[in-house]
Amino acid sequence: MSLKSERRGIHVDQSELLCKKGCGYYGNPAWQGFCSKCWREEYHKARQKQIQDDWELAERLQREEEEAYASSQSTQGAQSLTFSKFEEKKSNEKTRKVTTVKKFFSASSRTGAKKGNSYISLTITV
Repeated sequence: MSLKSERRGIHVDQSELLCKKGCGYYGNPAWQGFCSKCWREEYHKARQKQIQDDWELAERLQREEEEAYASSQSTQGAQSLTFSKFEEKKSNEKTRKVTTVKKFFSASSRTGAKKGNSYISLTITV
């Protein structure tokens, strides 16, 4: 047996340790191979891009919401007009029923409803 010691280890080339951007500093695997300075710059750029994308999305959603609201307002105006016509017809119908009922109980109809000494009973539900 030989007493020759063997060195075990990982051989890493210096170019693999340097920052990805080539600034000359050493990179860190926790920062995706960037040095601290370059990582901060990349992180800041990515964050600014995300903020810009979120802002554009928020503006687009706001426009869509406003368009939907305006569309619903014009539809509600038409529905309100239709509903007011419905209310008018319902009121006219009710007035007509009341007038008809009043005719049954007017003085001229009472005298015609007599038969001998008894009255005809009339029940109307509205």
